[in-house]
Amino acid sequence: MSSLKLLIYAISAELGSLLLLLSEKTSLGLFLLYLTSHGLASALMTVVAWGVLPSRFRTPKVASWLLIFGFAFFIPAIGLLTLLSGVLLGVWLPNSLRQQPFALVAQPYFTPVQAKPGSGFRQIDLKLLLSSDDAPDALRVQGMLVLKDMPARVTGKLLRESLGDSYEDVRLLSYGILDQKEKVITRDIDRAMQLLERAKESRRYRLARHLSELYWELNYQDLVRGDIRRITLEKAAFYADMALMESPQDAGLWLLRGRILLAQENLAEAQQSLVFARRLGLSANLVNPWLAEIALQRCQFILVKRLMGEISDDSQFTNLNKSVEYWSDHGVSLRRQG
Repeated sequence: MSSLKLLIYAISAELGSLLLLLSEKTSLGLFLLYLTSHGLASALMTVVAWGVLPSRFRTPKVASWLLIFGFAFFIPAIGLLTLLSGVLLGVWLPNSLRQQPFALVAQPYFTPVQAKPGSGFRQIDLKLLLSSDDAPDALRVQGMLVLKDMPARVTGKLLRESLGDSYEDVRLLSYGILDQKEKVITRDIDRAMQLLERAKESRRYRLARHLSELYWELNYQDLVRGDIRRITLEKAAFYADMALMESPQDAGLWLLRGRILLAQENLAEAQQSLVFARRLGLSANLVNPWLAEIALQRCQFILVKRLMGEISDDSQFTNLNKSVEYWSDHGVSLRRQG
């Protein structure tokens, strides 16, 4: 309602200014009165027009306001009409041409169909399913397809066992899943190697760290075995050392190096790397489980209990929580009894 009133006032002031402009009398006072009336009409019209503009056209505020006022003031009468028509057209036209992304559709008619027994995949233990001789082959194939989307770290052992399955489709799926996961990481390794060969010194640290992580991932996901695993761990350790030469304060890389050496059964150097990572600021939740594993292999059960006791109770790893609880309450006494 206030905009409508301002619009009426603007039109009235502009009509008054036009009457003064068309008057037969000529004097400076009459001309100043015309400018005042026309300026007031232009200002009121500017307020109305600026208020109905879309928000994206209102910035910058002062510049957009001055532009509208100048258009209305320096083009008497016609400027106001054109401005009003342009604003109305700019508001109405986009709305009339805009395509609506949604539309009403008829309600679908649902016809219930009884599923055939055994036609779907049942939520049972995949290991029991794939190793069962009584399970239908089609159901076992569906179980393999479920394994495809699961982390290789969890499914690697089961997939390798399925390589010797009596059903050919299961064997082929096992090989295909393992090969696909390995090729994804291998392609990343080849790409990083090419970048490292022509990289500037400032980028060598990040590329070497990335290569160490990729080689470690092959082992972590259980995608390599035997001599290939040994070579993979050697490569991971090599690039970890290369990166640490560039950035010896990288605590996370010292942790990775410790885990690589632990996988190589180099307990002494693994412990040194893990202790150094702890000194550089990594929390006990991240480092102590691996230090405890080294102590456990050395049968240092008191040390295991102390290391696990330093881990906070709010650790996000469920399995780690169970280990902490075990060593806090029963660890040493059970080990002594054994």
